[in-house]
Amino acid sequence: MTGVQTCALPILSAALAVTACSAADRQVSTDPRGEVNGRSFEFVSTKPDGTEWTFRTRGNSLWVAVVNETRSDELGTIELSGKEGRALWKLIELVDVGGRKKGKPDPENGTVILRLRETDEDGSHGLTSVQVSRHTEDQDVIDLANYLIDLVAKHKGVEAQF
Repeated sequence: MTGVQTCALPILSAALAVTACSAADRQVSTDPRGEVNGRSFEFVSTKPDGTEWTFRTRGNSLWVAVVNETRSDELGTIELSGKEGRALWKLIELVDVGGRKKGKPDPENGTVILRLRETDEDGSHGLTSVQVSRHTEDQDVIDLANYLIDLVAKHKGVEAQF
């Protein structure tokens, strides 16, 4: 081998290695659950007395906290099973945050804020936020709230009263 061939071989090998290690094209998931890089959902229920329950979910993870007049209590994260995660995201889809009117606060009965954060095609994040009275008759919102109550009772042993 000549000096040029000896030198060209490692350079060619390095170039091939860099090309082989480059990131693959990002594929869009058809999985409706939240993704680490974007999709998340927040359910915040505020009572007229100021008590506030907050639920944040992304993927199969659910974070829960409650604040009232005297104290704040972070119940922490719940790692949902695949079945629980799929059921939760199905209920979130049924609530259809993006298809709702913006709503307004209900100081008399309390307000539920629903926030859905999704990644746009260009990779930026869009946030849709709506407000619903705690005195709603919307069965989809009620079903979602009841499922959140059940998850907290099962995993944290706490009765969420919101």
